[in-house]
Amino acid sequence: MGTEDRAFLAHLLERGLLAVGNRVDSVQMDAYWSGNITVPVPIDAEVEAYLLRADADALIRAALWVVRNHFLSATHPALHMRVVRWLFAQDRLARSELLGLLALISRHGLDQDGEEIALIAWDTLEEGRLHEGEELIVPMLWCLGPSTARLFVDFNNRDADGHLRLNLCGTQNDVAAQSLVLQDGLIATGYDGDLAAAIIVIGAGREGVWRARIVDGPWEELRKLIV
Repeated sequence: MGTEDRAFLAHLLERGLLAVGNRVDSVQMDAYWSGNITVPVPIDAEVEAYLLRADADALIRAALWVVRNHFLSATHPALHMRVVRWLFAQDRLARSELLGLLALISRHGLDQDGEEIALIAWDTLEEGRLHEGEELIVPMLWCLGPSTARLFVDFNNRDADGHLRLNLCGTQNDVAAQSLVLQDGLIATGYDGDLAAAIIVIGAGREGVWRARIVDGPWEELRKLIV
């Protein structure tokens, strides 16, 4: 596969999966349909299904093949990492897959956070500290990208009472600018796989971390939930 082939696939994932845009470059499209640009045989049918019918599931299947085979990790490491994050957020990748997918040899173009994720994943994977590595990189993965304040929720990380652990991502200036603090009654909305959930902060638990409970229900009702 040549440089143009990989660039086409990267562009397709950028536009179609990560919602940066909604159209593939017409020149690249013409080159693909004329056979001047090709994609790996295992995902050729998925790419065609997406381009012909806007089949989102087909593009996701193609993306899974791309990241699991590290097809773009050497040439487009930043995109590779963002696609991994997106697939993990959509519950399409298992937590146990993350270290192997994020232990990147090529790190050009990664920002400081991305380089740190790749280094931690590499070191903990090589040393067999798998659980420790997962615990370290999951919150970092959620905070990857432009610096901004976010409420971070890891559905797999709960305290002794079974409540979710919560944290804030972003610099102190980001948090201060948005007046975002953890407090009783704060509501965030999110997904646990396909499940829509309202996450309600209920104060610090015995382990000294903020915790929350989840209220399940129809998405529109959860958006209007009042504590």
